[in-house]
Amino acid sequence: NATDAKLVEDTKAIMKDKPVIVGISITNPMVMSEIEPFADAILLGFEIQDQAFFEIIAGNEEPSGLLPMQLPITMETVEAQFEDVPHDMEAYVDSEGNTYDFAFGLNWDGTIKDQRTEKYGLP
Repeated sequence: NATDAKLVEDTKAIMKDKPVIVGISITNPMVMSEIEPFADAILLGFEIQDQAFFEIIAGNEEPSGLLPMQLPITMETVEAQFEDVPHDMEAYVDSEGNTYDFAFGLNWDGTIKDQRTEKYGLP
């Protein structure tokens, strides 16, 4: 992750006031605090094709996914969590106040609130 985080930071410096959109394919939780301050938008994909990122960036498709896991606030949080206990870590909160917790997601209108989030008893 350190190399990827450095790449995003360097890209932001090179792009100056132009937006930096980061597309990340993940299978395990990652520490967003290493990347989020340098990205204007972050797209997470879970075993998707790159084309799906491009369709969202182009505005042809609306983001609709929800996080299937919590994304930790720090690496210390990761190390302290129990591998076999769900929802046992403090989730990352971004600069906009969004908490990267289980079943969180954003679309063009803001935080996704639909039958899926209702099912999990989320606000």
